[in-house]
Amino acid sequence: MDTSTSTRTNITHTPTIRFFRSRRLLGGIGSLALIGLGAAHTITNAGGFVADPDASWPLFLVFGVGVSLVLWVIAVIAWRFSRRGVGRVMRVIVAVVGALLCLMAVNVLRVHPEIVLSPAGPGLWSLIGGPALLAAALLPVRTR
Repeated sequence: MDTSTSTRTNITHTPTIRFFRSRRLLGGIGSLALIGLGAAHTITNAGGFVADPDASWPLFLVFGVGVSLVLWVIAVIAWRFSRRGVGRVMRVIVAVVGALLCLMAVNVLRVHPEIVLSPAGPGLWSLIGGPALLAAALLPVRTR
């Protein structure tokens, strides 16, 4: 006669997934690459704005600073997703941005391969951030 009160055999346990730290690391690298891309974008466009005497303030604010702000907001989303791993919408945003950065890296390598290693250009940031964000979005989320 079995007098044990353990019911562990009836409960199915999900094994913990070992990719949790990898997702955190890749999401952090991807978000730092987005911050660098936004800073390079702002600095490059500010230099062009100062050099052009006929430059328009609204165009600079929308396409120079506005795009950088969007990149920084997406960097915060990627950072939060890599730390918490919740939210299907956040996962989709990170995956789409990672795929777009990979496409931008391929395009830079195809059209202007000389600027790939330039920190002022989009090549280096896209080459690092794209695969990192895409992998962070595709790695499984640890269940508790």
